[in-house]
Amino acid sequence: MKRKSVFVSIAVILILMAAYIIWHYSPLRHLTQSGSGSEQTLTATAKNSSRPVIVTKKILPEPKNSQQTEDLPRPLVVLKKIRPEKPLEPVQPQVEVEIPAVAEKKTAPITPAVSPPATIARQQPATAEKPVEPPPPAKKVAVLQPDAYHPYSIMLSSCRLPQSARKIVLDYQKTGLRPYIVKVKFKNGDEWLRVLAGHYQTRREAIQVKKDQQLSSAIVKRTPYTNLIGTYASLDKMQADLQQIKKMGYSPYFIKTPAGQLKLLVGAFVTEAGAQNQQAELQARGIQNTTVIR
Repeated sequence: MKRKSVFVSIAVILILMAAYIIWHYSPLRHLTQSGSGSEQTLTATAKNSSRPVIVTKKILPEPKNSQQTEDLPRPLVVLKKIRPEKPLEPVQPQVEVEIPAVAEKKTAPITPAVSPPATIARQQPATAEKPVEPPPPAKKVAVLQPDAYHPYSIMLSSCRLPQSARKIVLDYQKTGLRPYIVKVKFKNGDEWLRVLAGHYQTRREAIQVKKDQQLSSAIVKRTPYTNLIGTYASLDKMQADLQQIKKMGYSPYFIKTPAGQLKLLVGAFVTEAGAQNQQAELQARGIQNTTVIR
């Protein structure tokens, strides 16, 4: 029994010695030492960020057998500098600052100082004041009776040639309308012939007729000024003057009053000046008339 225990203890010692020899000459020891050294170096570098970090790395070929480990070449050392990254500064959010508006200073208006009038050394002789003559009375335009007030018309067309205006009148007469032609002179000297229809008391009435007759291209105009030829009790008594004016190239029309009278008119103008120009033209041709508001 004693011998057996002695042999066992000797065998254990030999095994431990063999293990120590294998570990001492094995490349694993170098790797373990280099790894621990690199870890210590990294730890020291992290503490001191101003010094460069040196990392050693040994590249060893894999041994084919345990006998060639003694003849291995010296390990290759690679130096690598690791610079610690600068910590990013935290971005501070921008704070919007509201700038109050500067209040406007309201200053009172500065009134100029008025100096007292200087004394007059010499007294000027008083002059006799001339009497101021009153202005001449303005020419008044005659106004028809309120029940005969028809200032609105429907403008069907506008052209320059008389034959074109007459053709438009004939076309609209076929639809049941009674159009008439009005010659208008403008400030630049141009003359246009307006083809108008109707005489209405309100704009709404004229617009309703325009819709009923389907006159989409027509325009409702306010033409209150006209020239009155005369007032007649019946159509028979008016025929002579009506035909005479037509032969002279005008386009007369008449308005029937609630009392049954017929007022023979020529023209329908936007302005009073337009009606007065026609009035002078008619009187020059021997036709007496008066500018009125129809």
